Amino acid sequence: MLLFALLMSSCAYKVGQKFRSLPGGYQRLSIPVFKNKSMEPGAEAIVTAALKEEFFRSTVLKVVDDNNAEVRLEGLIETLKFDSMAIKESDNNNHLPIGTVLATTYNMVVVINVKLVKTGTSEVLWQSQFTGSRPMNASQVNIAGVNSVNPIYNQNAKRLILELVANELSNQIHNNLTENF
Repeated sequence: MLLFALLMSSCAYKVGQKFRSLPGGYQRLSIPVFKNKSMEPGAEAIVTAALKEEFFRSTVLKVVDDNNAEVRLEGLIETLKFDSMAIKESDNNNHLPIGTVLATTYNMVVVINVKLVKTGTSEVLWQSQFTGSRPMNASQVNIAGVNSVNPIYNQNAKRLILELVANELSNQIHNNLTENF
């Protein structure tokens, strides 16, 4: 009974960990800053930090600097875009000119290409593409005479949504990479 209670109180990462490993059984991994092909500045730092945090928490292997790594996880943010999901058109009841169209909700879409490379030979051991998305509310213009929105809100909202998408993608990358090969 005591053994069962101890097993049930342990972290979820540790329960299935002994069956997880990198392809080839490598133990030391480096994760350099991803390349950013998108037009969103700083996205590479957010995505890389989320991925490193995911691997630090899991303890499946040790994240080290490139000089001490057996393999390197390289990534490229291929796409980071915002698609408008919901649109509001002004009418006689609101304070905007008739015919004004505002996007009220956007969908952030992030596409990342990831590959696991052997450090000495640059041989690609594994590669995959991951896509994540999340809705984001746009700043609302709803006060008479206001014709602009708060740029600080927009920047903070984009960063928050990107962090959420990066965390979800990091979890997917970790799980796909460390599945039983």
